[in-house]
Amino acid sequence: MSVPKRTSIALDPESERIFQELTSGGESQSNVIRRALRLYYEFRNLERKDLDRLKVYWEMLQSGEHVVLDLDHLLVLLKIAEGSESPTKWPESHKAVAANHAEQFRGMGIDQILVRLEACNFFRMSMGQEGYVLVFGSPEIKRFIRTFLEEILRGMDRRFEIKEDLTKLRLKLFP
Repeated sequence: MSVPKRTSIALDPESERIFQELTSGGESQSNVIRRALRLYYEFRNLERKDLDRLKVYWEMLQSGEHVVLDLDHLLVLLKIAEGSESPTKWPESHKAVAANHAEQFRGMGIDQILVRLEACNFFRMSMGQEGYVLVFGSPEIKRFIRTFLEEILRGMDRRFEIKEDLTKLRLKLFP
């Protein structure tokens, strides 16, 4: 193990206040600085407007009242709403969008796909004894995601089983 390099820094009053607050919970000063450096390194290219936008997204999504919807899905829904496409075409259109996503998701693991969909606010995910447990706020969203996942997993040539409960889907993958 290499010997850590020591350095000293000068803190202005505001930085000192923040530093004291961050270390007041018992985390070491060194660990706070290391974490801050890693975070800064990850986001160093973001401009203020980017950070402001991320904050807006976070505020909207964390409340659970908003979702991130794929543009193709939105366009299909808008066409149905305005009457330029028949509502009976919805299942076919939804499956076509899912098939496109299956191509886009090739090379991604199911963990990555589910984390992306969870970040869109469609469900909350946990691991069960036999696989993934997805908890939904409405039966409509549960049906939407079930169809979406079925088409994606088929398109990726994955063997799977989905069991449905009142508010949950339980997804089990097979080798």
